[in-house]
Amino acid sequence: MSTPGVPGPHDDVLAGLSDPHAGHGHDDPLRPTSDVSVRPALPEDAAALGDVHARTLRATLAAGTGADLPADVAGAVDPEALAAAWSAAIVSPPTRAHRVLTALAGGQVVGFAAFAPATDPVEVTPARDAEAVADDATAGTDAPAGTDAPADTDAPTDTDAPTGAVAEILALEVPAAHARRGHGSRLLAACADLLRDQGTARVQVWAVEGDESRARFLAEAGFAPAGLRRRLQVGAAELVETCWYADL
Repeated sequence: MSTPGVPGPHDDVLAGLSDPHAGHGHDDPLRPTSDVSVRPALPEDAAALGDVHARTLRATLAAGTGADLPADVAGAVDPEALAAAWSAAIVSPPTRAHRVLTALAGGQVVGFAAFAPATDPVEVTPARDAEAVADDATAGTDAPAGTDAPADTDAPTDTDAPTGAVAEILALEVPAAHARRGHGSRLLAACADLLRDQGTARVQVWAVEGDESRARFLAEAGFAPAGLRRRLQVGAAELVETCWYADL
């Protein structure tokens, strides 16, 4: 999931353990709107990004495993370690196409996003439309966790997007205390506008199954399941991620 220089949402934890939403300004994707804004992340944001990421990561892991996190897993989510990783990503990105953005409410950091060229672009085999999957996420009727094959293996493979024109959103994090205020949508819109400027044709993102709010957010934003799952080990529990994609 990770790209060198930019940590993936779960990489630091796993290595140690073997929101309907307001609009944005289209003329400038980083233009402030009232007292809320999205801008390029600054080195001084790193500590706040680490804190935000720790909170959202604990919530995501709990949703994905369907239980409260064991103490050792929760303790492994270290805000200072995450802050150090994001500081490196901000100060020394591997390429100019690696970007970290910060969402602000006034002067307060309330979320962030990161994207990079996809190192492993998925082959898109859409099984169902995004609305159906969003409904499943709410009803809990999606395919059983741990199923790696697409729901419809006869679905046509879409290979229109060139490999070099695919990007991956590595993080899009807004803690619950600041949810449903448009910060996630502004971050995603800014990512999309900047990626279009870079000539990106498609964007992909991995989302934890069981995180119903993330599934709804992606579906409402125009993403669809790519027909691919992967399994990750989190302590003694297994976590399943689904790849979503959108053409820009």
